[in-house]
Amino acid sequence: MKFEDYYKEFCEVFGHPLWIMPMMMIGMAVMIETLHLSEHYNTMGDANAYCGQKEWVKELERFKENNMY
Repeated sequence: MKFEDYYKEFCEVFGHPLWIMPMMMIGMAVMIETLHLSEHYNTMGDANAYCGQKEWVKELERFKENNMY
């Protein structure tokens, strides 16, 4: 086979949406999990509750608790 034939077959397989979309979703899942685990390793706190540890979030929670009916 010539190189052009290999290239055409490569483009047919790897350019097909039924191959690209699952690979993009798997790639996004791997990227998110990598960022999540690196945050666990880099911070002393909890990566899952990172936003809840911020002072402005705590103020909003106190405001909500004080103004409940």
